[in-house]
Amino acid sequence: MVYQIEAFLDQGKPALKIYDAAEQSLCLSWTYHGDATEKNSRQEVQRLFRQLLLLTCKQDIHNVRVFNLSPRQFDS
Repeated sequence: MVYQIEAFLDQGKPALKIYDAAEQSLCLSWTYHGDATEKNSRQEVQRLFRQLLLLTCKQDIHNVRVFNLSPRQFDS
């Protein structure tokens, strides 16, 4: 899966958008919310990483191959 990543400042606040390049669809949109306190900054980073983790899991699910195994008969 190929992604197009846009990282920018939106009215002085960090923002990130990730698009699926093949489908031209938005996969993730994140903008920093709140003030610059340490507690809030930590929560915002956790929120971003949670969204990135979910995007990674979504990608992994699409890359799964299913193998069907059947019992093999052995000659005695």
